[in-house]
Amino acid sequence: MSMQDTAFPNTPKGSRFGWPRPARLEEFKTRLEAEDLPTNRVVFQGLNQDLPIIRVPIDLPKYRMANGRTASLQVEHLALNPDLRSDLFTGDPELWDAQEVQHELLLKLGRASDLNGYFQDPAHQQVDPLLLDENGFIVNGNRRLSTWRQLLHDEPEKYGHFEHIEVVVLPHATEKDLNRLEAQLQIDKDIRADYSWDAQANMLVAKMERDGIKAEELCKLYRMKDAEFAQLLDMRAYADEYLRSREKANMWSEVSGQEHTFQRLVQHRSKLSGVGRKEVFKEAAFALIDEPTAVGRLYIAIPDLAANLDKVVDRLAAKLEGEATTSDDGLDELFGTGKTDDNTGAKEAGLINALKDSAQRSRAREEIADVLEAERQLKKDVKKAGFLLDQCAKANSYLTAAAKDGLRAETKLTGVSKQLDEIEARVATIRAYLV
Repeated sequence: MSMQDTAFPNTPKGSRFGWPRPARLEEFKTRLEAEDLPTNRVVFQGLNQDLPIIRVPIDLPKYRMANGRTASLQVEHLALNPDLRSDLFTGDPELWDAQEVQHELLLKLGRASDLNGYFQDPAHQQVDPLLLDENGFIVNGNRRLSTWRQLLHDEPEKYGHFEHIEVVVLPHATEKDLNRLEAQLQIDKDIRADYSWDAQANMLVAKMERDGIKAEELCKLYRMKDAEFAQLLDMRAYADEYLRSREKANMWSEVSGQEHTFQRLVQHRSKLSGVGRKEVFKEAAFALIDEPTAVGRLYIAIPDLAANLDKVVDRLAAKLEGEATTSDDGLDELFGTGKTDDNTGAKEAGLINALKDSAQRSRAREEIADVLEAERQLKKDVKKAGFLLDQCAKANSYLTAAAKDGLRAETKLTGVSKQLDEIEARVATIRAYLV
């Protein structure tokens, strides 16, 4: 059987996922000729329109590929199944293979929001009609339709009430009209509850790239402030970069639960000065995202990382020294050449290379976690009346251990003199205060 035969069955009920277009249009014409049809009010094309409700077989409608909720799932599905045609979701939406995959993706979303559990109770039946465009593609109600279809398919006797469903067929409309309706019906009410942040971001990007809608217009459609829109796209850009750096391109489910993490990353990176420091912060944040349990709640750890970045840089430079080799990747051009008058840039470039090295990331993550935990504890201790004595006691303990166990032939001496000079300066400050 050819793809054409598979996509367009000979009889209207030959497909679970939508009748052929001529059959759909003929069914609409026949049903809409009935008298005294109930109506449903829809604000569409700038007007309050009372449109007739008709009952059609559940197999008749087709899923809309430009469905915002499935934006991330679609690109991830293609990444997981590279043998599929690349235009599965952007080509002809009539084709069986696209409709079948979209059905599975919508089912996944329906299970995640417990639509499936809700409609498994036969007492819960359809209340609001689904909205279809003039060609029979679902504009609003894709998840509900997929759930009802699956329940009916699996247990036809129990869910026979879903054999026919109520729909409203919208008048002729442009894609802009449909986008505006989608925003009105879905985004205003429940995007933050039903859309993952990455799905929302990928939907917006798709509308710009696929439909040619400008950012300004999207902000109006979805009632987003310019700064909110820009931040969301920045979050998506960092998440995309993170996934690609871990060889997980388009695997959006890996970051769906990290909305606040990428939000904090965007917010705090923008406050840092210097290209090198920004890059170190980003790569360090990526290392923490790999193993979030290492630092607890990431949306707290990311701001802490930014606040203590200099201490983190110093610790990593000391611990990874000799390992953070500089490669010919263009970093020198951005951060310095490593000459004596540009030690800071060379250090940052070396750390970035180290953080990009999967073999060193684990150790770097441990060191970062130690610094952040030490700083958190320090904030707690600083409020105590005995803080000064406690810290001096700790310093004394560390120096005692250094003098006892660190004076060995194999001990690395580089940087020790500088540390002692700084310690002596701090001691002088404290002694001056005691006088």
